Amino acid sequence: MASLKDIAKRAELSINTVSRALRGSGYVSEDARGKVMRIAAELGYRPNRAARSLRFSKNYEIAVISFIGENRSSGDQLMMEKFVGIKRRLSASGYEMHLHFLDIDNACEPANLKLLEDISGQNPAGIIIIGDGELYESIYRLMEAKQTPAVLISYDVIPEMDCVYIDRLQGVQDAVHYLAEKGRRKIAFAGFSGICCNRIRGYRKAIKELKLQEIIFRERSYLGSDLERIFDLAVAMSKNIAGTKIRPDAVIAYSDYLAAGLVAGFRECGVKVPEEIAVIGFDNRELAAFTSPGLTTIAQPNFKAGELAAEMLLNKIIKSSEQANAVGVTMNLKIRSST
Repeated sequence: MASLKDIAKRAELSINTVSRALRGSGYVSEDARGKVMRIAAELGYRPNRAARSLRFSKNYEIAVISFIGENRSSGDQLMMEKFVGIKRRLSASGYEMHLHFLDIDNACEPANLKLLEDISGQNPAGIIIIGDGELYESIYRLMEAKQTPAVLISYDVIPEMDCVYIDRLQGVQDAVHYLAEKGRRKIAFAGFSGICCNRIRGYRKAIKELKLQEIIFRERSYLGSDLERIFDLAVAMSKNIAGTKIRPDAVIAYSDYLAAGLVAGFRECGVKVPEEIAVIGFDNRELAAFTSPGLTTIAQPNFKAGELAAEMLLNKIIKSSEQANAVGVTMNLKIRSST
């Protein structure tokens, strides 16, 4: 097994410099840090966390809490991208990620409360909570009260809390402007009531800036991960859109799943995509590349969000700050044939 000495010899650096680079603390130039990380990966270096914990009287384990439920799956592609981003950044600094899942549908059940007690009792170096709302924020406050540094990966800025959020408002706003630049003047938004606030805000902000007419199609119930029902709902919605008095010439959908169903429904109605109606999805899931035509979508930078959350937490562990930080991650359009 490779040691710090092996890495130092290959990198032609001191052991102390290598140690600082791997810990992510103390001054190390970016060139030296990059060289150390590359050589550590090539040599398959794995820090002995037990030995480090004894030597420095410090825990090197980070708890990551996510939620599962009837309409939520932590095995989802987007969630996994966050996990990978967190894992890679923590591993580069010698920390280990421990995943924990709570049942969102039974948040106050004894099993969930017991799990939180167990996590707290293990005295992790820090905790990352994925999601926001009263439950997530209460866990954040609980951990901070126990002097365990915590960070949220949230859906928006959370006042007085350290968080990383994907800027969905900016993503949809940019998509509306892109469609307008392509000559589309009747741009609609298709989604669900009550769960896409930032996306609707981004849509409305851009529509107002461009002095266009607001056209919104919304279903009352959110179907979560029930993909078959989402597809059927989207097909039905597409027929409503195609037959409406003021037919839009572009639609931004709440998700790629909804967008894919709209494209299929428009095909059934004889409406050509993108010639008659352009369609943009949201998320950049794998299926977006396999629809016909390929789906333009607003890509969520989940890996980057995970990395930044881990970075923020490591900084809190090294040096606590009185000031709460909120870091927004920019979304980007992935252009395909549907626009």
